[in-house]
Amino acid sequence: MKQEKMDSILDTARRMFGRYGMQKTSLHEIARMARVAKATIYNYFGSKDQVYLEVLNREVNDIIEKMSAIVDQEKAPAEKLRVFLHAKFRYMKDAINILNLGREGIDNLLPKAGSIRDRLFSKEVSILHSILEKGVAEGIFYVSNIMLTARAIGYALRGFETTWLLKENDSEIEKHLDNLSDILCKGILARRKAT
Repeated sequence: MKQEKMDSILDTARRMFGRYGMQKTSLHEIARMARVAKATIYNYFGSKDQVYLEVLNREVNDIIEKMSAIVDQEKAPAEKLRVFLHAKFRYMKDAINILNLGREGIDNLLPKAGSIRDRLFSKEVSILHSILEKGVAEGIFYVSNIMLTARAIGYALRGFETTWLLKENDSEIEKHLDNLSDILCKGILARRKAT
């Protein structure tokens, strides 16, 4: 019963934070929408900040779990990379509270929120590192510094998140991701013609 109440509170809070933002969402409204007493939320979580942090943790855990599972289904490194790119944006689109961190400035008000976002980034880099490492081992990719390359790709993707997810439609994002996948796998150097 306790877990059901906690899940109901967190599901309600996730929707409300996603729609109104953390600062404009009150515990009173969360309690009302979740059909629990405000004291119940304080009893389980202690504060609105803790509810918010738990919502963020759940979003990050969900993204990591789904991305890892879909990447693990593929065998070829280039396909793993392509699937990773598409999965990242597909699942980030649903993680509105993670996306809102920068816009609301919450990571400045609540430093633990920034560390949750950093945990997601670290896991993404770890997945990218394993994909690149496998590709190098199989002779598919040429990468002289795997960790630096994984981090560079991670930072590039993080930069695209807000722009693409908030301003582009799904078909445009898919095109961007296919182009990015081509750039990563085929490089940008022109091939010299044999004379």
